[in-house]
Amino acid sequence: MISLSIADFFSLILLLAVGWIAFLAFRLQSRGHRRDWHLTSRHLFQCDRCHLSFVPEKAVTLCRCPRCNAHCIKRSK
Repeated sequence: MISLSIADFFSLILLLAVGWIAFLAFRLQSRGHRRDWHLTSRHLFQCDRCHLSFVPEKAVTLCRCPRCNAHCIKRSK
């Protein structure tokens, strides 16, 4: 059996906790960079019938809603 003093035990627990927090912070940083994308409001449509917000494949002013197939017109704000 491994003999540990109380100070060594708590130091080991503290080291593991700090390591785990550092791992989670690194994972969060790497995920944030992978999913980083920007959207301008001129390409965002909202369907008047089903209230779905979506981005069409091309920058157009008239398109169809992918959920209910209704016509969506881009209105200037």
